[in-house]
Amino acid sequence: MAAIDSRGDDVVLQLEDNERSLMLTVFTDLAALLGESDESGRPASENWEARLGLVERPRPEDPALLRLFPDVDPLDAERSEEFRRLTEFDLQQAKAHNVRIILNGLSQGPRISLTEDEILAWTKGLNDLRLVLAVRLGIDTEEAQEEKYARRDELDESEDLTLTLYDFLTWVQDRLTMTLLDGLQGDEEE
Repeated sequence: MAAIDSRGDDVVLQLEDNERSLMLTVFTDLAALLGESDESGRPASENWEARLGLVERPRPEDPALLRLFPDVDPLDAERSEEFRRLTEFDLQQAKAHNVRIILNGLSQGPRISLTEDEILAWTKGLNDLRLVLAVRLGIDTEEAQEEKYARRDELDESEDLTLTLYDFLTWVQDRLTMTLLDGLQGDEEE
């Protein structure tokens, strides 16, 4: 079972091989979902037109992407389109950066030493992955989540495994967040 331990300024995340392998898989999938290249095949970070908000950014059709890049105003399509054009590129790049930090950490082996900045990237990346899984599970409200857990014995194997993964990622995110907050409180006391 995963363990998280504070060691001075760093935090050590210890994962079992199967946990690490699963996380590598799902974060690689998230990186692909975030898509780091445009239609021309060049890296999105090299697309200066998109960086400057000169390129239209279509509203995502995938509900998971729409959850990661929501409309700023669901009642005003024009306003949402303008906001998306001006902000989505930077938001996508930030999310992809967090995923790269996580994948880099996971590739180092089962014992991952994280700095405060890396913990922050991990908590953000974990949150994004949890949002994607929640969409895939049909969890969009607290009531929907409670209902999903109440009927857990009726779920097919795939959905049950996805819910287990969701729980695991929630636990890791919670522990990293609490460790980060404890560190911030310790800084305030000094």
